[in-house]
Amino acid sequence: MRFELFLAKRFLVGQRYGVFRLVTTSIAIGGTALGVAALLVTLAVMDGFRTDIQEKILGTQPHIVIVQPFGSSVPDDAAVLQKIKTVPHVQAASPFINAQALLQTDTKVTGIMLRGIVPEQEKGVTQLSTILSNGSWTDLDVHGIVLGQELAASVGAHLGDIITLIAPQQQTISWTQAPRLRQYKVIGLFRSGMYEYDSNLAYVNLTSAQDLLGIKKNVTGYGVRLDNVDTAARTSRAIQQAVGEGLWTRSWEDLNRPLFSAMKLERTTMFIILTLIILVSSFTIISNLLLLTIEKAREIGILQAIGASPRQVGKVFLLNGLLLGGSGVSLGLILGTGISAFLKRFPIIQLPADVYYVDRLPIHLSTHTVESVALCAFLLVLASILYPAWKASQMDPVQAIRYG
Repeated sequence: MRFELFLAKRFLVGQRYGVFRLVTTSIAIGGTALGVAALLVTLAVMDGFRTDIQEKILGTQPHIVIVQPFGSSVPDDAAVLQKIKTVPHVQAASPFINAQALLQTDTKVTGIMLRGIVPEQEKGVTQLSTILSNGSWTDLDVHGIVLGQELAASVGAHLGDIITLIAPQQQTISWTQAPRLRQYKVIGLFRSGMYEYDSNLAYVNLTSAQDLLGIKKNVTGYGVRLDNVDTAARTSRAIQQAVGEGLWTRSWEDLNRPLFSAMKLERTTMFIILTLIILVSSFTIISNLLLLTIEKAREIGILQAIGASPRQVGKVFLLNGLLLGGSGVSLGLILGTGISAFLKRFPIIQLPADVYYVDRLPIHLSTHTVESVALCAFLLVLASILYPAWKASQMDPVQAIRYG
């Protein structure tokens, strides 16, 4: 064992002022550990909410959509679908129709977002099978409709009820043209977990949507599912080249950029704020090492008198600080990881499901998050011990032995 590390350990455990030094050392280690643990748990919760929201969004949205630049309909062309499927990372593609309509029951009329799909193809693009809470997608024929649970509750619709959809004529420009009305049977209810979708969205068969809107064989666009959601931006550009300039490609990140940008900003802000806790605890480490420097002044003078260089003396106190701060960082990582695993395994913190659409605190702790917190905390600890180590190395051996 190098003598610098040996002395660092001796200085850390063999101290002249017993209980007082033990208390200050415990405060330095405990403060760092609590700061690291708080930062780790907070980031795990925020990443958990982000992951949960992302999964719910992708339950009803494709990874990539291909539409007309100005929102007009496009022909339902099998050749375009084939071009899309030849692009690497594309797993499935399906045509869809998005439109606004009025939903009328015996007691209420409300505006909705109507989505026309081919259920067999759409199951490969979105998570239709997992979000359906009542009914079956196989029953979604030209006379059937699937409503969001919140939408059904707000208009008083139940399975088997007959509702009316009202949509404008899109193929004419006459001011006196009457809207198109069609009746549908409620064959299912879905719950995506996103209130915006569950309270406004309804699914009908693609053929039914074309008939209601009067757009013949046209569609709004095509939805695409990828084998890896993280390749959405790159694959979107590849699809754009494959289908040409007549169509527009947009990834799920583009469609939800304001939401995820706000969550990223919030995560960054919380990271900075909670890092200040570690910074405050690093001041305790500085004071602890400065106190140790005063306490060990005579020993420092003796070391220099018998041949130890200032660099070696500085290294002793640097290693002492690393042992002190490293213990706090390691303890904080263990504590934070343990708390995160406990909250994920035992959901003792309950959330109102009608507000958050989850009844437990979502936890997602990644290796990248642990590494980032560990690196940040270690750098702060390292910065805090440089000055005390430098101060010890500059001590005059004669004065240290005489007055130490």
